[in-house]
Amino acid sequence: MAVDGSLYHTEVVNEHGLTGQSYVRGNEGLALGVSSSLMDSPGTNPEQFIGFALSTCFNATIGIVERQNKIKPDSIIHTAVDIVKDTKGYKFIVRCQILFHDLDNEQAQKMVDEALDQCPVAKLLKANENVSFEIVDQFSF
Repeated sequence: MAVDGSLYHTEVVNEHGLTGQSYVRGNEGLALGVSSSLMDSPGTNPEQFIGFALSTCFNATIGIVERQNKIKPDSIIHTAVDIVKDTKGYKFIVRCQILFHDLDNEQAQKMVDEALDQCPVAKLLKANENVSFEIVDQFSF
């Protein structure tokens, strides 16, 4: 059931953890085999889902912000997601690099700052100490 005011609602079901499939309820045709990055098995893992969600949503939001500022969208995003051991299990390290072809550093930073305040995925992640956003001239991973 959607929350009040929801503009879009989806439900993703996973019944068997890191084996089998996850699927979108009501659209069982949208199903992905799932696995763990720590096992040699086929399927998509949580790290990849986080990378896809952040790269896609944040880059789309940067494009919206650029258009709002009368700038032609030209950003590319690479997101790296690593899993590392911590004191109580594991944690993700998420590094988002943003490259602009035509903007100077000041304009680029303005676009990123505005997008960080608008993108729902970035808002979800940005306060976490293990998540970084960096404007780059060249991707380093």
